[in-house]
Amino acid sequence: MSHFKSFMLGVGVSFAVYYLTKKAPDGRSVLDDILDNPGDFAQRAKYQVISDVVETVKEKIS
Repeated sequence: MSHFKSFMLGVGVSFAVYYLTKKAPDGRSVLDDILDNPGDFAQRAKYQVISDVVETVKEKIS
């Protein structure tokens, strides 16, 4: 079973690297955007996580 877990982890990492390095039509990748302005990326990620948590809590309450 641990070989299967290792395989799945490798597949997940491979897809993440592919997604981060895939070039958009303008010639830039997500990784380029992150490396150019890491503070802005971290701020947007933080706001997205907070938004997701608030939505989850609202769903659980109602």
